[in-house]
Amino acid sequence: MVRANRPWRLTARLYRALLAAVVAGAYGLVTSDIWRISATSGSTRLALASIASISFTSGAVIVAHGLWERAPDRHLRDQVILFNVATATTILIGIATLYAALFLMTFAAAELLLSAQAFGSGLGHAVGTADYATLAWFTASLATVGGALGAGLESDEAVREAAYTSSSDSDEDESFVPQRNES
Repeated sequence: MVRANRPWRLTARLYRALLAAVVAGAYGLVTSDIWRISATSGSTRLALASIASISFTSGAVIVAHGLWERAPDRHLRDQVILFNVATATTILIGIATLYAALFLMTFAAAELLLSAQAFGSGLGHAVGTADYATLAWFTASLATVGGALGAGLESDEAVREAAYTSSSDSDEDESFVPQRNES
């Protein structure tokens, strides 16, 4: 079910989320305080920030748009659990894909736009590729949370279309598109 939903396409279909993430990423590139925070964070904190931002954004999308289903009857419970696991996995993979894209875009933009002299002046030491990667890592985490804010502006229908590929959009035989329970 997850593969049929094509989770790697999720964020490309959520334009407001993508736009908010790119704007947050651009802000991170031009703010010297963010440069200094990223340079002093360390890999453990950066990894925790990555996990937290992907988890928070995924949870925000699921909750804000009512993607978590409840079993109307006890005998459907196992099937609804399966659908919820597929939904959560689809959203997590989609947001992780957004994160990776933001990291790559931020890294490329930092290398292109931030001169070593200006970046080094902001950090107080000579910079190298690792400093640019660290900045991209931290900024991607911030930008992913910005994407959660943008996803909140999306309609429920747009998020459902992005998360669940209909069979006419997919090369797969079947895919699941849950209907929202109004009860």
